[in-house]
Amino acid sequence: MPELPEVETIKEDLRELVVGSKVEEAQVLASALVEQPSAEELVRRLQGTEIIEARRRAKHLVIDLDSGDALVLQLKIGGQLLLVPPVEEPATALMLVLRLDGDRSLFLRDETGFTRVRLLEAEGLEERFAGLGPEPLSDEFRSGYLRQKLGGRRAGIKGLLLDQKVVSGIGNIYVDEALFDARIHPTRKANTLTEGEWTRLQSAVKENLAAGIEHRGTTFSLYRDVLGRRGHHQEHLKVFVQAGKPCPGGCGGKVVRKKVGGRATFLCPACQPENGLGEEVGLELELRP
Repeated sequence: MPELPEVETIKEDLRELVVGSKVEEAQVLASALVEQPSAEELVRRLQGTEIIEARRRAKHLVIDLDSGDALVLQLKIGGQLLLVPPVEEPATALMLVLRLDGDRSLFLRDETGFTRVRLLEAEGLEERFAGLGPEPLSDEFRSGYLRQKLGGRRAGIKGLLLDQKVVSGIGNIYVDEALFDARIHPTRKANTLTEGEWTRLQSAVKENLAAGIEHRGTTFSLYRDVLGRRGHHQEHLKVFVQAGKPCPGGCGGKVVRKKVGGRATFLCPACQPENGLGEEVGLELELRP
């Protein structure tokens, strides 16, 4: 599922390759795609507009139009937004086509069919994003934010981090990686974390998301950038989908897979003990030459 780094990569591609283009024709090919307004109204309001900006908010991709409308895409599990040419025109799983000037097109495809779009005016866009937490790579995600926001909660830390009202854009992949780097078990109750653990966790969230962006996202199967290229961050993952492999922290243990809150979760039980004694482990690893 595209998380913050994947959507950020697509946004930057659109800024470089598509902003400034005119939408000459729009075609909705899957009725379930459009959540707001109607498919017919969306087509009417898109045609003849110019794409003036591309943005990201949490896991949402926002394409601003000179009409004042914003096309908001949630790529969900397998959404792909492909620029044709240079990418070869896809023939399957198509949901939306935007024919651009210069004999180019944006093809939205999704083998899972879960991608959704909305066309919103400024007021509707503000309302749509009003409940989202801060962007984890912004100044709003200041030092101490997670401890102040979650320090009194009795719920498991992984579930809290996945709540988009707490911090926006982070999902299963990057939560597991951040918790490993911070040496915190995913089911630890937030109110049991020490100040040192909160500091490590907040830094780990930012560092892992920044690394994901640097590597142009994580591709296991469906994720592609605007030019159809795979991301590379899967080559750098420490615990996610690494079950059975030696712990990269050098503790001698192995990465395991568990279910936490219905989600596949990957961790090292030695480095991330359930009883919270990983504080000393984390400090020891930090001090190793």
